[in-house]
Amino acid sequence: MRHFLFVSLLLLVSLQCKPQSESAYTIGVAGIKEVEAGRYKAGIKLLKQARQLQPEQYDYPFEIGRAYFLSGDAKMAEKYLYPLQYHTNVQADLYVLLAKCYATLNESRKTPDETRKKELDALRYGIQKLPRSGSLYYELGSRLIQLDEPIKALVIFERGIVNAPEFADNYFWASKLLKATGNDLWSWIYAEVFFNLTENEEMRRTAGLLIMETTEQIFAKDWNAQPEKMDQELRFLLESNCKSQSTDWQLYLDKRNCLMNEWRTTDFPISVLIDRMHLLAEKGFLETYLATIYLESEKSAFLSWVAAHPNEYDAYVKWRFWNPLSLVRPIKRI
Repeated sequence: MRHFLFVSLLLLVSLQCKPQSESAYTIGVAGIKEVEAGRYKAGIKLLKQARQLQPEQYDYPFEIGRAYFLSGDAKMAEKYLYPLQYHTNVQADLYVLLAKCYATLNESRKTPDETRKKELDALRYGIQKLPRSGSLYYELGSRLIQLDEPIKALVIFERGIVNAPEFADNYFWASKLLKATGNDLWSWIYAEVFFNLTENEEMRRTAGLLIMETTEQIFAKDWNAQPEKMDQELRFLLESNCKSQSTDWQLYLDKRNCLMNEWRTTDFPISVLIDRMHLLAEKGFLETYLATIYLESEKSAFLSWVAAHPNEYDAYVKWRFWNPLSLVRPIKRI
């Protein structure tokens, strides 16, 4: 989608530019259309013409590099992309594409570098230049998982959470990694934050399963809480003030309602979920919200619930689309 935004921006600029700039714009748009149609040679030729007319422009060499990469020539792509790292208008997708170039070139070597140093360094440099770009943390963390470095990956994902709190995917992967280490509480927090940020329905369902699995452990009588203060106080609260004889998903409703009442003014990081649940309750959506988490994995039960509450469900889905979670401050685990 990036190049369509590029075209729109060029259109706005072209309205105030000289005829030469208008010509560069027209040629550049034609070149991008050729690339999108898979006619890379023709597209590259046009983009190079546009670049000659506006040599200072960032987007033309980027699109040339992207076209070369799509055509299978990672070496030529790297030639055009590498200098753009230092351009004043550099964007995160430059570093991601450059990392892909290095990955492709490394795979073609007779003896590939198993550490994938150049690929990772491109993303690390991108983070240095653009520390608020959540996608760069995600890209670097994902590669560290591929290299079987889960602890390093978790550090990167959580740095992304702190520095780019509105970027959803870092929460998802941090949640999965923390669940693997047995940290149910923080896996729950990250999974539910992601659940409220993303519009990716498939990943939302996976996050819902993470929420179910972790809260099942946390709300159980024998939850083995971590030694941190928030974990220990939550365990005590659940055992002393939030007892429930309910079963199935009514148990989760009871526990959450108690937690909302007991920790309404807590300063612990879990407050982001408490506040979200209060907002949902005020709008009349809390039960619907929890049904989408705790019942959707059991299709028959969920469909029965929806059939009994069609208006509430439709209203919640519409409200959720326009009201994703808004984070007023970064969430810090450590």
